Amino acid sequence: MTLPAAAKVLVLAITIAVMTWTALPKIPKPFIDYSRWPLLSGISQPAEYGTDTIADAYEARVVRRDVRDMYTKRLTDQTPLEAATWTTDASSPYPPATLLSLAALSAAGDAFGIGLYGAVFILALAFLAGSLVYCLRTRWYLFPILYLNFGYVGERFFSVQDGSYLVMLTLVLAALFAARRTPALAHLLMAGAIVTKFSPVYYARQLPRMPRGVAIAFAAILLAGLVLPVFLWENYLYIFRYNNELKGSGLAAVGALAVAIPFAILQARTESKRRFDLEDLIGWSLVPLALFFAFKMNAVRHLLLVLLVPDKRVVRNLAAGVGLAIYTLLSGSVPLNAMLPVVTAILVVGLIWLQKTPAP
Repeated sequence: MTLPAAAKVLVLAITIAVMTWTALPKIPKPFIDYSRWPLLSGISQPAEYGTDTIADAYEARVVRRDVRDMYTKRLTDQTPLEAATWTTDASSPYPPATLLSLAALSAAGDAFGIGLYGAVFILALAFLAGSLVYCLRTRWYLFPILYLNFGYVGERFFSVQDGSYLVMLTLVLAALFAARRTPALAHLLMAGAIVTKFSPVYYARQLPRMPRGVAIAFAAILLAGLVLPVFLWENYLYIFRYNNELKGSGLAAVGALAVAIPFAILQARTESKRRFDLEDLIGWSLVPLALFFAFKMNAVRHLLLVLLVPDKRVVRNLAAGVGLAIYTLLSGSVPLNAMLPVVTAILVVGLIWLQKTPAP
């Protein structure tokens, strides 16, 4: 934190340059064909859009054709590529807020001639830029900790394209910025994040602490986003069955609970002892359920992606940065999911450490 400004600028400039160079080979040829650009023509590109882009493009087309068909998908056929990549049920089984957001991004992308991929691409840039601004306001070095090693995040944001996660992460980041001056808006943005992706549901613990009007609005958003669709959309509940059966047995769920519940208790104790402020509560609210999903599905990405939300107390971002660094240093000799216990251990040690240190 005491480095001269010029040194900080140099480190951040190197980080952004590495991010750009790492991301370039992950951008699919149908979006931008480098062969027409002499300086980039030697870069190899994916021949097709990423799997999540393909699924989200189909679902966005379904919603834009007839919103009532959102979960039945009877009126819109898949293209051969979409059908070869996903079944209709497996294509974006998300809550209505997520699907409506993706449809809106698709419409905006089409209006500007960049399609859904381009709109999500810009959303990813907005999230990264917002993260940089937040880090500059708190702890500037968190940005290079997270992104100097950009291979995995670049893959998720610019190749596979985790559109649903990016929508949720952007809402959470907006809540972080709102937390200091307009906490009521921060609460409502977190309600929006919950109905978009379930990871931040732990934040509902803050409901009793909200002003009465804000609490009513928060609860109304959750009911409208998660319960009301039962009565509005045929087959809406299939997304819960599908995601529950997607990966992980009942035994895996029990094991995941055995990790997530004690972690949530430790986190609650740390929140109380260290008197976490609203920014802390927002960022940490994503971790307990993400931890459960990661262990149940044996998919560390569900944890790593939420750890990208900037953390002025360092711990969450350090866990993600160290986990990804170890994976990169091992050069693919171990699967990425092997980093799940490592990242979890850093989070646990970090919470214990936070209990013993003064607030920043």
